[in-house]
Amino acid sequence: MSLFDTMAEVPDTASPAGSTVAADIVAVVVTYNPDLLTLRSQTSSLREQFVRILWVDNGSSLALDGLAAELGVELLKLGVNEGVAAAQNAGVKMAHEQGASFVMLMDHDSVPGPCMVQRLRAVMIAHPDVAAVGPYYTDPRSDEPSHPFVWIDGLRLRRLARPADGASSSEVDHLIASGCLIRATAWCDVGPMLTPMFIDFVDVEWCLRARSKGWHLHGVWDAHMFHTIGHAVVRRMGKNFRVHSPTRHYFHVRNGVFLYRQNWIAMNWRLVSFWRMVLKTGFYLVFSHSRLAYVRSTLRGIVDGVQFNPVNQA
Repeated sequence: MSLFDTMAEVPDTASPAGSTVAADIVAVVVTYNPDLLTLRSQTSSLREQFVRILWVDNGSSLALDGLAAELGVELLKLGVNEGVAAAQNAGVKMAHEQGASFVMLMDHDSVPGPCMVQRLRAVMIAHPDVAAVGPYYTDPRSDEPSHPFVWIDGLRLRRLARPADGASSSEVDHLIASGCLIRATAWCDVGPMLTPMFIDFVDVEWCLRARSKGWHLHGVWDAHMFHTIGHAVVRRMGKNFRVHSPTRHYFHVRNGVFLYRQNWIAMNWRLVSFWRMVLKTGFYLVFSHSRLAYVRSTLRGIVDGVQFNPVNQA
């Protein structure tokens, strides 16, 4: 019997703190050498919102068995780092087998704000044609406002502002995986994450695939999450920029080139994304102290991206 089976069902009613949640949600948290203080904080926040929690460990060097037992969390150990897509697929499969109607994907460094789950679920219930919803997130390392919700409009990427009519959510182009609440029926229709992509663009590809099948995606304005993006935040030209390591940049380029080759993805999306990748690569080559490493990762990513023809292994 799993830990899920021993947990009491939580009524779908407001708690004294004002959170409306249901026991049909499982949070699938992908861990890889996590910061334990952040992981504890995340678990505490999810527990307060009565979410069942499953850690899928991607081969961390630090054993998480003891902490999982202490916190009452289900732990699925993959043994080796199979990539974020494989870990998410394994976790979602287990959650669905245990009866979850919704699965919330989480990175190990994301901390949900109060009532985040309640607000995500409310929008999901109100929109049966929505495959997934995601929270408004801010990076605790930056003092600048975040703009996590975007829409590709022609050849322009629009960073969405909160609607003047007070709508609780807005339709978006894609969502990041962390904090994303996914409807089980949509997952079964769209299919799992594309495992060979490993990391970077994994969530984007799934979102675009969902939209190509007629599903919609919404960003929820009042659902908040703290989330770090990028290896570091650097300040240049009076602005903060999130940067990734050369290794992560390789996957970004490789998987991006793969997506640009797919004729089922709208041409304007491919052009806008390609131009943003050019700008990002240019930034690394101008401002980074590891220019040669970024040159190598970019060239290798392009070559491998042209040849990359992944078959889902989920």
